[in-house]
Amino acid sequence: MSLFSAVKDIVDKLGGSPTVRLASPDPHAVEVSVDHLSVHTAGGLIILVTSPAGAQVLSEVARSGEPARLSGSKTTVHLSPTTKAQRPVHDPKRGWAIPLSPAERDMLAQISATPGDYEVSESLAVSIETTPEES
Repeated sequence: MSLFSAVKDIVDKLGGSPTVRLASPDPHAVEVSVDHLSVHTAGGLIILVTSPAGAQVLSEVARSGEPARLSGSKTTVHLSPTTKAQRPVHDPKRGWAIPLSPAERDMLAQISATPGDYEVSESLAVSIETTPEES
């Protein structure tokens, strides 16, 4: 066993193995205003609630592969593409920072503006609701 392998084994046993990082807002993200946006949680599931117009924005953001800051009247959601495992974070002042894996971006890119509930991944879902103005 090499010295490097021995040190790596010790670090792994002490809890130094690769851990999941917390997501953070990208300061260079494009800001997009959304007419209806809220976030709810259910266990480990984050549910983005938006309108059909907001769903189109989510789809465009996912297709672009670029970070975006979606601003609704009461909440802000920072969506950042990533290839590394990251945990979503909620800051009461800054809003939600939600990492999007390549698979989640692919699923979001395919969401239609049709009202309904869509499972993007085991940890992310989108609920598209018709607002009173759209009825």
